[in-house]
Amino acid sequence: MCGIAGFFSKENESITDLEEMTECLNHRGPDEKGFFFEERIGLGHRRLSIIDLTTGSQPIFNEDKGVVVCFNGEIYNYKELRNDLLTDGHIFKTNSDTEVLVHLYEKYGENFPEKLNGIFAFALYDKRNKKLLLIRDPVGVKPLYYAVLKDKILFGSELKSILNYKNFSPSLDLKSVALYFQMEYFPAPLTPFKEIKKLLPSHILVAKAPDDYKVIKYNSFNFSNEKLSERELCEKIRETVFKSVKRQLISDVPLGVFLSGGVDSTIVTLAMKNWGGDVKSFSIGFEEKDFDESMYSRIASSHLKTDHSEMTFSENDVLKEIEFVLSKIDEPLADPSLFPTSLLSRFAREKVKVALGGDGGDELFCGYPTYLIHKYFYLYKFTPKFLRKNSLLLADKILPAGEGNLTFPYKMRKFIDGAEFEMPERHFAFMGAFNRNKLKKLIADIELDFSPLNWIEEPPFKDRVTTAEWLDFRTYLMEDVLQKVDRMSMLSSLEVRVPLLDREVINLAFSIPSSMKIKRLNLKYLLKKSFEKDLPKNFFERKKRGFAVPISKWIKGELKEFVKDILNKENLKDFPFLNYKEVETILKEHYEGKQDNRKLIWSLIIFVCWQRTYFNG
Repeated sequence: MCGIAGFFSKENESITDLEEMTECLNHRGPDEKGFFFEERIGLGHRRLSIIDLTTGSQPIFNEDKGVVVCFNGEIYNYKELRNDLLTDGHIFKTNSDTEVLVHLYEKYGENFPEKLNGIFAFALYDKRNKKLLLIRDPVGVKPLYYAVLKDKILFGSELKSILNYKNFSPSLDLKSVALYFQMEYFPAPLTPFKEIKKLLPSHILVAKAPDDYKVIKYNSFNFSNEKLSERELCEKIRETVFKSVKRQLISDVPLGVFLSGGVDSTIVTLAMKNWGGDVKSFSIGFEEKDFDESMYSRIASSHLKTDHSEMTFSENDVLKEIEFVLSKIDEPLADPSLFPTSLLSRFAREKVKVALGGDGGDELFCGYPTYLIHKYFYLYKFTPKFLRKNSLLLADKILPAGEGNLTFPYKMRKFIDGAEFEMPERHFAFMGAFNRNKLKKLIADIELDFSPLNWIEEPPFKDRVTTAEWLDFRTYLMEDVLQKVDRMSMLSSLEVRVPLLDREVINLAFSIPSSMKIKRLNLKYLLKKSFEKDLPKNFFERKKRGFAVPISKWIKGELKEFVKDILNKENLKDFPFLNYKEVETILKEHYEGKQDNRKLIWSLIIFVCWQRTYFNG
């Protein structure tokens, strides 16, 4: 992986500004740096060398240097594309995957991203036509930000790159901030700033001039209706996942896998073993047993005979990591698993430069308990409204707060938050940090937008469960899970690949009816069935835990003074849109054990810490 940055301007620019925008991405590419600069256009690159270590330096040009590209990501089908281009007479000077991009553009024009199977975000400049293209992969695995100003377009792999541009002072977008407090992240195309956007997945920004641009969508997925038997579907899932993993094993540097022992990471590791050779697997454990999954990774590693490395971290180790990570993130993301992800990435980077992960399996194959609620929601709807409403009020009063990971009281209260809404608002209420009443009390004088269809595309499905999968795929997966992994792995200059999010796997998964992915109360039924014969009996039959830390407990204990320092009345004067009385209520409820307000409190902590670092400068 790498980092890119640059500008496209009406006026002459300075290469010094380009260098400063690029240098802050050093952690994304510590091996090399490169620049293309011609007065009004500048492309900067920081390289993490993975493929073609000797001749793959960027920027990369076509034969006559009329097309230039700076690329972040991996193209897994580049060898097939390269062979086709060679047959057409194109001349290659490197063995890198990046070089196929300039030749594909020559052959197909702006539609060429449809040919790519990979994870990517890149900038391509057509010198002859003075045209800039910014392009992002179909899933949004790799980030790409841009700002369209009066006389220039700025872009970069991270917000900090754009913020580093001279004399650029963007303004806080309070409507986006309100959505952050609802969802714990900023849904694309939104960012904390009015002037800066995220390029949506499967989209291209085409600019002929800073004031003459368009953002267009390219074709990325092809869903069908798979009318196959269970056995046939299992065989197809198995074959498609194995092929995806094989494609993503291309590397000229050491490669490993994150192995938690859960369904998805174990399947990816199994597929790696299927293609032969030693597999280096990595996991971390925690002294807090309710949050420790290391025993499962050891079982999986032992069965699959991987070269396994494991490290156990104490509470103090994770608490120290909080301070480090909060000093580095440049967009608020209130997912506490940022911290173990950072620790795991740094640990793995000691031995490998690339790691495969299992992200995506839950969203594609129905792995979250929320999907069971959607599947059987009709049972709740059959209950008379007055009865179900009173039952929810009673449950909210008598249920204990709880501090464990995904406890029943926690799940029940999330159900209460969304039970009386229609889809898709119901799903976002289930998934969100703040319920509507608390959010309205917390945020003053901001128009709240609770309809997700105002900022994401309409789900292309009628089935409730598949619609929920698609909503998670286009929001939570993209802006929480994948952003978390990208940011934390790149802090340690580690590339993480996601074979379960290969385009062929996605096309297959969304073509399978949800009724076949969930059997009775068995989540991810079809995916487990496809691989169960390769693993110990009943290996998949355990409670889903997730990659979490005991943040609720820490807020009451080890982090109590930290929380008080961040969320005190004097400090929150800088945030007039936040109702301090409601902040006090949220903290009081949590400390007294009346409510588990971990998500609400942590969302506030992350936002205030970010504002201190990146907004006030």
